[in-house]
Amino acid sequence: MILQHKKRSNLADLLKYSRSYLNESSTYGHYLYSTLSTFRIFSPLKQNEKLTQLSGQDCNEIYKAVLLIYPHKQESPEITCIDYEVDFELEEIELVETNELERINFEYIHEQIKKCENKITEKDCEGAVTNSRTLLESICLFIYENTKDEKYDYKGDLIKLYKEVSKILNMNPADYADDCLKQILSGVFSIINGISTLRNDFSDAHGRSPQKLYKIDERHAKLAVNLSKSIAEYLFLTYEKTENNKIANN
Repeated sequence: MILQHKKRSNLADLLKYSRSYLNESSTYGHYLYSTLSTFRIFSPLKQNEKLTQLSGQDCNEIYKAVLLIYPHKQESPEITCIDYEVDFELEEIELVETNELERINFEYIHEQIKKCENKITEKDCEGAVTNSRTLLESICLFIYENTKDEKYDYKGDLIKLYKEVSKILNMNPADYADDCLKQILSGVFSIINGISTLRNDFSDAHGRSPQKLYKIDERHAKLAVNLSKSIAEYLFLTYEKTENNKIANN
């Protein structure tokens, strides 16, 4: 969170699947009863390789972030360095990138993307599904309200909202002669419908009947997150193209 606040998301992402350990020595530091300490960061192999190749400036940014949590003061650990180590038991989770969405100036969408990723990292599968749907809701509302220049009266019906947005973006499968495009656009609708239903049935957004014993599997949560991110980016790019065409035709 500190690195993200300081606009260093690239460093925050490198530490996403890491764990840390504070190693205090018995040697006193420069403050009254402070102890010289090492902050150890354990990461999956691929991330560790990237971390150990960081520039001195980037390493210093991480060090300063750690000091905001463990400031040098009396009777406290006095961290003098950071060690980067490999932990082969940690898993680096593969999630799709959404680089194009970074151009959106609506912070709530960026928050939902981060929440999706964090919930997967924390293995909060139900929470990940909830945020996957929220991401789709957010991008659809963003497109509708920016196109129509009016607030959408959203009452939780994602499918109805998506149908409105698909009209705006000319994404009705029936309007396309190419069978492949028809299948893709029909698939987008089916995925949104599936994620909406999955969230309603199994996520933490609603109370659960004692008869529902199924707990959503991690692989399904990853699939929901990856599909939601891909569709959100596709909708945004389609919105951009639609707006650019309007400008060109005026």
